Parts: sequence; structure tokens; C-alpha cells
Amino acid sequence: MTTYYWRGGSGTWDDSTTTNWSLTSGGTGGAGVPTYADDVVFDTASSAAAYVVTCSGSPRCLSINTTAPAAGTLTFQLGTNVYYWD
Repeated sequence: MTTYYWRGGSGTWDDSTTTNWSLTSGGTGGAGVPTYADDVVFDTASSAAAYVVTCSGSPRCLSINTTAPAAGTLTFQLGTNVYYWD
């Protein structure tokens, strides 16, 4: 099991894009893509302002831990459904 941290603000969470995933909070992207066995964290180091994570394809994880950014909201866009965390 690995913990992946979202970084870089808005982006797409799918089953192949590694750009927004880091192995440390606020770290460098490109760490890989979470699987069913991994935890994912969206924290204040993910973005300082409001951002949108667009879920596409088959994003996977064991658990999600969310903290809203310092300013604004974290929004998950899932097809036509939108979920907000603030």
C-alpha cells in the first residue's frame, strides 16, 4: 500500500495520468497512479486556491482523505455530477 498526494491544483484523475500524483505532500508529480490498494490525500499542499479534480476513466483508490485548500473549495467533477469539499 502506498499513499499518493494530489499536487498542482486542477487536473484529471484517471487510470494513466501521473502528473498530479506525488509520494509526499507538496512534492514533485509523476509518482504513478493510485490503485485499489492505495490511499489518496488531497490536502492544503495540493493547491492554495480553489481547484477541480476531473475524474475520468477508472480512477481507483482504497481511501480518500480531503482537506479544503486555504482559499476556496476542492471540487470533484464526476461526469455530470459535481461534489464539493470546503
